[in-house]
Amino acid sequence: MYLPPIDKNSAEPLYLQIRHAILQAIQDGELPPHQRVPSERELSELMGVSRMTVRQALQALINDGYLYTVPGKGTFVACGPKIEQNLQRLSGFTEEVRKQGFMPGSRVLSVEQITAGEEEAHALQVSPGTLLLCITRQRLVDNVPVALESAYLVYARFPGLDRIDFNRHSLYEVLQTRYGIRLVHARQCIEAQEANDDVARLLGIAPHQPVLAMERTTYADDEQPVEYVRSYYRADRFRLKVELHVQGPSPKSEIANVYRPYDVPEVDA
Repeated sequence: MYLPPIDKNSAEPLYLQIRHAILQAIQDGELPPHQRVPSERELSELMGVSRMTVRQALQALINDGYLYTVPGKGTFVACGPKIEQNLQRLSGFTEEVRKQGFMPGSRVLSVEQITAGEEEAHALQVSPGTLLLCITRQRLVDNVPVALESAYLVYARFPGLDRIDFNRHSLYEVLQTRYGIRLVHARQCIEAQEANDDVARLLGIAPHQPVLAMERTTYADDEQPVEYVRSYYRADRFRLKVELHVQGPSPKSEIANVYRPYDVPEVDA
């Protein structure tokens, strides 16, 4: 791997010069995804700087989502910069991804009728055994799977929804334009998990890799739950963002409800 020499007389900090050099190597394809980058010691000797300076450059790239570490093995090139999800807005996956300069997409894996179990029934405020429509999709960024999502809706409430092509249409857009549903807020729980074999296969990662597991219930303006969602996001492609206030949200905040820890407005739609 070629790295241009750094200029110790430049006003630009040394660690930023190293960061730019490594980033350029990634963008030029000299360091492809999942390739191990040289160690701190190797980069220190190659660039003629301290290991602390190299560590600062690598950490900056890790924070920006260009690199990731595997304990005991080293630092590797990530698939791309992380997508930032704002936890203070009820917005769709497509909108969030597109405004950050990526190309969003969806791939429908199944659309099927199922009966509600205890968990789905509780979230949707219906009786167990109620007929539901389950829509399972891969979420894509630049044609690469980054999330797996299963959305559950009460079948009788949305006749014909199972005939919509969700490879081409947004679920939230269809709910608004075809069924007159105005979604206003959601409650979501997030936790770190290891990907099981099925989730890993559909996300293109190794089994037991970390994922962000999410459960969300989305509500309409009549305070009735509309959908219950289980989803898994690749931890190497997403990070979560929220603005915290000492005395709660400001009057101008977009958060619609006061919520308990781990009960947050939705990330994805």
